[in-house]
Amino acid sequence: MNQYLSTDLWQQTVEDHSIWLGMPPEPNVRIIALSELHEEAACREYISWFQEYIAAPDMKVAASMLAKRIGYLWTAPLVTAMTFHHQHVSFELENSFLYHPKLSAHEGGTRFPYLAVNRLQADAVTGDREVWREKVVEEMFAVQLTPLLKTLAAIASLSMSILWENIMVRIGRLYTTDADDGLESQHVQNDFTYLTQGAPGQVFGVKRNPFTRYTEIQNNVPVAKSKRITCCFYYQMSEEYCNKCPKIDNENESQLK
Repeated sequence: MNQYLSTDLWQQTVEDHSIWLGMPPEPNVRIIALSELHEEAACREYISWFQEYIAAPDMKVAASMLAKRIGYLWTAPLVTAMTFHHQHVSFELENSFLYHPKLSAHEGGTRFPYLAVNRLQADAVTGDREVWREKVVEEMFAVQLTPLLKTLAAIASLSMSILWENIMVRIGRLYTTDADDGLESQHVQNDFTYLTQGAPGQVFGVKRNPFTRYTEIQNNVPVAKSKRITCCFYYQMSEEYCNKCPKIDNENESQLK
């Protein structure tokens, strides 16, 4: 095992994103490997179950909520390791499990899934960092995440734009933290610029960079937009809009007319 995986840096990342190391703990209501979500039939069956379990009004809302959750559980920690710890952490999808702990009537907690990962791998940056970074991003997105998002879009008749922005929301907030060290700060900015501007579509498994439209340029550098372009349907679950929702402005304009 790479030494990084036993460091406080990685342990804190695991804790911050509610990741369980090893096979999912018992007891559970449901477990599914992320690799199964690449298969349309298995993904449809799980989303149908998930919709009922979280009381979502339809498959679109359930699929959108799951994509946001995966962005938090899976994408954000891998991006954190790449940019801030200079490590390529690999979650094998067949050994990465979404699990729903069994909740008693007296316990709090969420009905949204948690992530358990087994057989982790990690490799430190070697050689040309830009070449290394491209390989990390390609594995993370083109090989693993994008096929899953495409399956979600297909089975729920959901726009890929919504799913990509759900992931962007989870990634963008990571890069709002100012690094103290000048060189480290430059690494952080370079990685965000690459992820949102410089990376070609092929490393994401699509025609063009899916994150570019969710950024804007401030002081000659890209930053995540303060408002979403798409709506993730959160308001259909909570009866209130999230702070970034574009529907807030639309509602305000309607009230003024």
